[in-house]
Amino acid sequence: MSYRRNYRASVPYSGRLSYSYPASQSGGSGSASYSGEVAVNVTINVDTGPFDGSVHNCNKMIDALTASVDITNASQCIAIQERTQKIAKSLTDGFFGAIKTELSQQLQALDSAIKAGLGLIQEQGKAVSAQKNTMEVDFNRISSRYVALFTDLDDECYKRIYALDKNAFMLSEKVQKQLVSEQTSDSAALSALEMREEASSKIVLLISNLNKKAKQVLKTLHEYVTQESRLTALVDSFLFNEARREKTPVYVPVLWLEHDDIGGGAEYCETFAPEYLDQAQKKRIAEKTDAFCSATSSWRSISTEEKEALHRAFITLVENHFEIKTGDAEQRVYKMTLSLWQNSDVSSL
Repeated sequence: MSYRRNYRASVPYSGRLSYSYPASQSGGSGSASYSGEVAVNVTINVDTGPFDGSVHNCNKMIDALTASVDITNASQCIAIQERTQKIAKSLTDGFFGAIKTELSQQLQALDSAIKAGLGLIQEQGKAVSAQKNTMEVDFNRISSRYVALFTDLDDECYKRIYALDKNAFMLSEKVQKQLVSEQTSDSAALSALEMREEASSKIVLLISNLNKKAKQVLKTLHEYVTQESRLTALVDSFLFNEARREKTPVYVPVLWLEHDDIGGGAEYCETFAPEYLDQAQKKRIAEKTDAFCSATSSWRSISTEEKEALHRAFITLVENHFEIKTGDAEQRVYKMTLSLWQNSDVSSL
């Protein structure tokens, strides 16, 4: 918008002039000074029309730019949202696809391992069956050879005994033919007549024997069923309902173990008591056992009979424990356990 401004001011002035004049009577020259103020009025007319037009055009351009920026922002937000959704979907699909692929690979690996293990078990089963058949064939061949050998020995022994006592065998054959065979022939008819009566007698004896055995079985069952009540009554007859003033000692098994480090360091002692004891009792038992076993020096090597009994019991426990454990690590532990036991020296008080 155009506007006008008025300004008023005073401008001072001063100076000095020299002068000369011609001679009238006598010429001369001189100088004179002057000073004063001049009033100045200034009117300024400012035409803002072009600037206002440019400002108006700039406002229009800024409004258009704002609208375009808003449109661009909206489209950019929509594009970013769509791109975000696509990226999220791609990430989700990729993640689940990777998990699915990994699971499929693991399933295939496990399936291959199972099939390989099954095939190995089948091959081992075939090998065991073949070994069994081979052992059976070898056993039959060896047994047939030894049977033939013992048969030949029996025949040779019979021939030598027959040759040594030939007269006695001939007399026995003669007596058997003349006396035993004839007596057998004569008694054949009598046996045929008595067979029926003898069969009936045997049946009666058999029934009587079965009856007797059944009675014995019933009696044994009755004694077995009623033994608990009889034992209870017998135990009750030994018990009396009376108080004891003295303390009754109770014995419990305790294991005292002394060992040292593998590198030959310090020695350690441990005491193991049954689980049904409380912590205070276990502590007292451990202290007394450790004091007794550490202070005594009367350890001696056990006898051969005791060591053999312990060896049988230990081998039975180890075999039962590692019976179903066929892995390489378990077998190494099994062999190391047997080696440590065989190389150990057991002592007792």
